[in-house]
Amino acid sequence: MHNGVIGRRKLPLRYVAFDLSPGRLADFFRVVRAGNFLGGNITIPYKEEAASLADGASEAVRVCGAANVVRVRSGRLLADNTDGRGLLAALAGAGWGRRFPRVVLLGAGGSARGIGYEMARAGTRELVILNRTPSRAQAVAERLSRRFPRTTVTTGNLEPRAIAREFSGTDLVVQCTSLGLTADWGSFPVEALKKDTRFVDIVYQKGGTTLVKALRRRGVPAMDGLPMLAWQAALSFRAWTGIDVTGEEFLSLARKELARR
Repeated sequence: MHNGVIGRRKLPLRYVAFDLSPGRLADFFRVVRAGNFLGGNITIPYKEEAASLADGASEAVRVCGAANVVRVRSGRLLADNTDGRGLLAALAGAGWGRRFPRVVLLGAGGSARGIGYEMARAGTRELVILNRTPSRAQAVAERLSRRFPRTTVTTGNLEPRAIAREFSGTDLVVQCTSLGLTADWGSFPVEALKKDTRFVDIVYQKGGTTLVKALRRRGVPAMDGLPMLAWQAALSFRAWTGIDVTGEEFLSLARKELARR
């Protein structure tokens, strides 16, 4: 996406991927500070480590403890988290709106943290965080509750019956776990989601993820993570370059690239 935008505007830039071994992020950040970089994106499993290694951080990063984008300014790395803003922009772009009174997050990693922060900031009154390790979900809930005392944040585990129970009366469910990266999640209680609940799987695949396709067949409004990725890209590009590019342009490029795979 980024290189498509760069090419259209004939900018002297290049977006490249670096695959780092565990424990090497600090060394790589030293290279970024000293090199000819404008910034970059951070993905799993490095979002929390990136937040701790940055020289400065936005409120979103300070509250949720995870970063998905850094920009370089005068040799300093400034961290931000655009997961939630990217998702809200994608939801608005799909005509779903930006306010969801009750939200269930599946997962408590970097993406879920950023999304939870932005949902509470946008006015969500009930936020439920379900995770395979309940103590990890509780740690995120405590961070968010301190910043957003008007939002009730509760936690639980990812056992199918617990998931189904929390779906009742929910406006939005966001699937943020690494389980979304697998081809199938057979224990997911698809039948518990009703047609008045919207569902997002932040993972994306050609034609939609297994969960998204299953829910659409049942008439549940569902989207995968490609629109969120596109709107995040627009936010990142503006942070690095100061140039505004629409999320729609990034999404169009992303869909063309995915169709070629």
